[in-house]
Amino acid sequence: MPPERLDFKKYGKNLDFWTFLEHAYEKDLKLDLGHFIILCILLEVNKTYAKLIEEFGKKKARKILEEKGIFSKNSDYISGEYLKKYINRESRGAVHSRIKDLKSLGFEIHTKPGFLGGYKLLKTPEWFK
Repeated sequence: MPPERLDFKKYGKNLDFWTFLEHAYEKDLKLDLGHFIILCILLEVNKTYAKLIEEFGKKKARKILEEKGIFSKNSDYISGEYLKKYINRESRGAVHSRIKDLKSLGFEIHTKPGFLGGYKLLKTPEWFK
């Protein structure tokens, strides 16, 4: 059964594939579609969360995303379990390795380990802006 997904109309940013490849090449990283999917989810969840906070307040916004299975229980971190299903993988390790690659490209992503942990995009690199 596929995971419940957010309705992402647009990612709000054109992702320049060639710029990513250039930076990945400099770092000797091999990117795949999973990297872009995870990055787009991180960006859109941040944007959606901010809109929900404006409309409902922080506590209710977090609860909405938690009930959708996007946030880990009692946190504002995107669930690794959710991300692994979104990229159609069996292991959260696949998510973790892609997050590690994104970090080495300059994305500031905070990780919270454990079953109730997850990922939170804090900052994007200057070249991405």
